[in-house]
Amino acid sequence: MAKLCPKGKAAAKRKFDVYPSAYANMYASAVCSGKVKPGGKKKTKKKKKKKVYKAATGGGLRKWVQEKWVDIGAPKKDGKFQPCGRKNSKTSKRKYPKCVPLAKAKRMTAGQKTSAVKRKRAKAQGVGGKPTFVKTFKKKTAWT
Repeated sequence: MAKLCPKGKAAAKRKFDVYPSAYANMYASAVCSGKVKPGGKKKTKKKKKKKVYKAATGGGLRKWVQEKWVDIGAPKKDGKFQPCGRKNSKTSKRKYPKCVPLAKAKRMTAGQKTSAVKRKRAKAQGVGGKPTFVKTFKKKTAWT
């Protein structure tokens, strides 16, 4: 293993708060090999911007978390939906929510919504402290 040049070590100590570290050593070796000129400001933490994922770009957990979830069991009078969840299950007047992403709620027919809510509320809720999962769309049966 080659030793770092004194110029690289000194540049890394100036640039990074923690030395030795993996990043500081990579920087020092880059200075020693001539790939990077020493100097400049210390790296400061930049605020990350929240990425907005559109439905067309992939899926996964990020998209799932960033979707707007609504309760299809408690529609408002103007046709919109209330946000998913309740403040307190014991004191709330609202019944157990059936939550789906807003995009899916808009695509569903009135019959599909009532069917999903009925199936959700028919099952025992909160068994073992866990929420009850019920499929949003009923499985189609084959006619033979």
